[in-house]
Amino acid sequence: MATNHQDPFWVQEQRRRAAVDRYAVLDTPPEAAFDRIVHLAARLFGVPLAAVTFFDGERQWFKACVGADIRENTRGASFCGHLIEQESDDVLVVPDAREDERYRDLAVVTGAPHLRFYAGAPLLTPDGVKIGTLCLYDFRPRDLSAAERRSLSDLAAHVVSELELRQAVALQARARKILAAVLASAMDGMVVLNQEGRVTEWNPAAESMLGYSRDLALGRELTDVMVPPEFHEVHRRSVRLSVEQSDRRKRRVEVQALRRDGVSFPCEFTVTPFDVDGETMFMVYLRDLTEVHAAQDALTSSHTLLRTVVDSVPESIYVKDRERRYTMINAAGAAQIGLPASEILGRTDDGLFPQASATASRQRDEAVLSGHTLTYEVDDLMPSGEQRTFWSTKVPIPDVDGTLNGLVGVAVDITQRKAAETTIRAHNDILTARVETAQMEILERLAKAAEYRDDDTGEHMHRVGRTAAGIARELGLSPVEVDLIERTAPLHDVGKIGVPDSILLKPGRLTPDEFEVVKTHALIGANILSGGHSPVVVMAEEIARTHHERWDGSGYPSGLCGKQIPQSGRIVAVADVLDALMSERPYKHAWSLTEALNELRAQAGRHFDPDVVAALERFLNQDRALDQVG
Repeated sequence: MATNHQDPFWVQEQRRRAAVDRYAVLDTPPEAAFDRIVHLAARLFGVPLAAVTFFDGERQWFKACVGADIRENTRGASFCGHLIEQESDDVLVVPDAREDERYRDLAVVTGAPHLRFYAGAPLLTPDGVKIGTLCLYDFRPRDLSAAERRSLSDLAAHVVSELELRQAVALQARARKILAAVLASAMDGMVVLNQEGRVTEWNPAAESMLGYSRDLALGRELTDVMVPPEFHEVHRRSVRLSVEQSDRRKRRVEVQALRRDGVSFPCEFTVTPFDVDGETMFMVYLRDLTEVHAAQDALTSSHTLLRTVVDSVPESIYVKDRERRYTMINAAGAAQIGLPASEILGRTDDGLFPQASATASRQRDEAVLSGHTLTYEVDDLMPSGEQRTFWSTKVPIPDVDGTLNGLVGVAVDITQRKAAETTIRAHNDILTARVETAQMEILERLAKAAEYRDDDTGEHMHRVGRTAAGIARELGLSPVEVDLIERTAPLHDVGKIGVPDSILLKPGRLTPDEFEVVKTHALIGANILSGGHSPVVVMAEEIARTHHERWDGSGYPSGLCGKQIPQSGRIVAVADVLDALMSERPYKHAWSLTEALNELRAQAGRHFDPDVVAALERFLNQDRALDQVG
């Protein structure tokens, strides 16, 4: 198929490829400038992954990356591919990739490393071509504020500034190599003067620098060929004094030099007097400082941009030296301390904070300066006397030789967030209590409905609850546990709602098949109560499932024995049988308390936990004693 050269997408791709090729950055080794930017981005935004990437057709190539070892990716499998193709130059933020239909099927979302958050700022060339991205990734959902998005855009602009500076430096280096090859001489201008200040030698570098050929320069005063007119007299007087006073000191100064075409430029002017056959001569080295100044200006601009970005971050960022003195602090940090940055720099926390806060900070600084990275939450008493909570990270700063020469810290004020979390927790506790109460009410009504089917009064469930609570108290359970058993024991037979009336209300003895149906009420009840998360529902499910298990393992539904049976099930088993024995049923008369206790004693160690039966007797004896006193 023929290429449509009028297609805007094709045109944009060609411009992108040309721009990337012009910077000559693809498939180059790591560079400290870009590595510093991604590390700074990761620290500033608190993300585990950050990268600088460029696009080459369908290939996404990683120039710098922190948090992962990756060199390239396919454009279609990346978040950044969408950013490059969007029409606007805005930052692209994906708070939760799993919830975003554009990205939830990406391999890096569905599989390792399971990315959730993405933010990317386009790398825009000065003529507006998107060539790559500065991007952030996280394993958890999050978002960026408007200020953070601007900061990310500023950092992306800084990446392009580094590219421009890198390109400029590369072009300058190439120009210097070509010049050296053409001139076959020193790169600096070299000029020899006699004692009258007239040119006796003029190398090709000087020709190139000042615009005068060697033939034109020879015999003329250097003053005439390079010094601006307003400095002619000063220059002649300096040469005359050097000759008259036999001053042999080497001098190096920066001056404004004038080319033949009338354009001035900064020049490093180095002069060394020497004698030849008794005549004072001068060796002059000329160096054009235009490129140096341009590089210094670019570095100053870069530093200013970086400082602007750091000062725009709402969190405190600071740097300390080995003596723990502040050497840099951003605007947010100075505002937190309550002093201008000029009054903070050069001081330690001992002179800024109350003693307790300063001492704790010193101990943490000493740990960091010994090579440890610290991340911690701390409550600090501020110089104003206000108590604030911070989430802080401190990282040691190594020198090129690995020697630690200070630390960098970031402190996020989370005071308001902590207060909000406390409010939310309290509200959640209220909601949880309300839901639990409503849930319990529904379950109690369901249990009562089941109970009314074979107990006209429906009081069996409540009597079992009171008896179970008395047993639990005698066994030494805590008041909270006793209350929990009293609330949940009445639900033990909720599964009877699933047993047919023809079996449940049968006046005579049940057949084996009918009894098997009755036995299913334990699992039916457990299934009704299963899946709950509150302590009440969890214990109610446990009781419904296990209150027909027997101490000797002959019970149902699981055949548990001994202390395999949860204590709650063992307690309710005794309380349930006691009340059942003493209650009138279609198939039996009510037993007396003495008859019922004798049966329970006889079954202790077989059907029932002996300790639980003994606890029941203590409870009943205590209960009868209270009745007599009453």
